[in-house]
Amino acid sequence: MKTSTIEGNIVEEYKIGNTTIKICDAAYKDKTPEDIEKILKRIMEIGIRIYEKEVKE
Repeated sequence: MKTSTIEGNIVEEYKIGNTTIKICDAAYKDKTPEDIEKILKRIMEIGIRIYEKEVKE
């Protein structure tokens, strides 16, 4: 099994069949609320572009 070198805390863990999914807070660790808001806004913008592309096809 491959291990990760990402620094952070596991905040959620799910098991689906033989797959374990671990949610880590590394992307938000040591970030200000403003930084987190920018990250979430960027994710939203990417999601909207993907959705609009799918709707047009």
